[in-house]
Amino acid sequence: MKRFSFLVLVILLLTSCAARNSRSSNEEKKQYVIGFSQIGAESSWRERNTESVLEAGKKANYKILYENANQSQTEQIKDLRSFIASRVDLIILTPIVETGWKHVLEEAADANIPVVINDRLISKEDSHLYKTFVGPDVPIQGIQTADFLKKKYKDVQEPINIVEIQGSKDASPAISRHDGLVEGLKDDPRFHLVASVHGDFMLSKGREAIKNVTKSHDLKQVDVIYCHNDDMADGVVSYLEETDIKPGKDITICSVDGQQSAIDLLKAGKINCVIECDPNMGEKLFEVVTAVLEGKSIPKENYTTGRVFSEYSDLTKIDKRGY
Repeated sequence: MKRFSFLVLVILLLTSCAARNSRSSNEEKKQYVIGFSQIGAESSWRERNTESVLEAGKKANYKILYENANQSQTEQIKDLRSFIASRVDLIILTPIVETGWKHVLEEAADANIPVVINDRLISKEDSHLYKTFVGPDVPIQGIQTADFLKKKYKDVQEPINIVEIQGSKDASPAISRHDGLVEGLKDDPRFHLVASVHGDFMLSKGREAIKNVTKSHDLKQVDVIYCHNDDMADGVVSYLEETDIKPGKDITICSVDGQQSAIDLLKAGKINCVIECDPNMGEKLFEVVTAVLEGKSIPKENYTTGRVFSEYSDLTKIDKRGY
């Protein structure tokens, strides 16, 4: 009888330990829920960026609640409030514009939900409302464009006129790519920015933008067209090809992103310079997300890198872009 009681006690102890170990294992395997607010799908670059984030999140075993705001800040704010109401563990925000985020990010802070900003920045006065940023150092892209132009026109003495096709109004890449170009050319008085219009990072609107420029400027007096992304550059090239102006020959075309379409135009001599902005930032993003959730110390900015492809590059060494 005593032996039977002893065996029962041993079994109960083993069962209890197994249960505790099981609970501990389940707790260790908790699947974090991440809210991801993307601005839209305005370009091949953006589509690939979204895929990269979702793929990396799945690989890291996070549950992702994904929302596409279709170019609307109002919708993005609604999406963020939905994430807060759902008590997600962390929010990834790709902000369509720099300003207007204060109240909703304060709501996330009040709910103890950390926010990681991806790809685009918000205004500096609200920077205390997010943990960290993952994305490109965008002003450098404008400076790299300026460096290319100074090299291309190093032997030219007369004024060099530039038309700029910006991205969306108030979007941080549009602001920073403009500021970078101005900074890079400020010490060279030959360069003149004669027109700057918005094309919303879209092919059709890039084409429309350059067409509108012709109403006030003779494109034959323009030396450079600087496009804030490749889709708009595609639109500019398609428009110029309907005129007697040869893109890449009569007018220098510069662009940012590094999509396959732009590299193809570069190889064809219709674009002269493409600054890479790599959309494949998902893996780096989730390394940072994991660090935030684990309470680790991380830098406020986590920059991705990019290359410069131009008419001076060995274009045969450029791999297929995948976007």
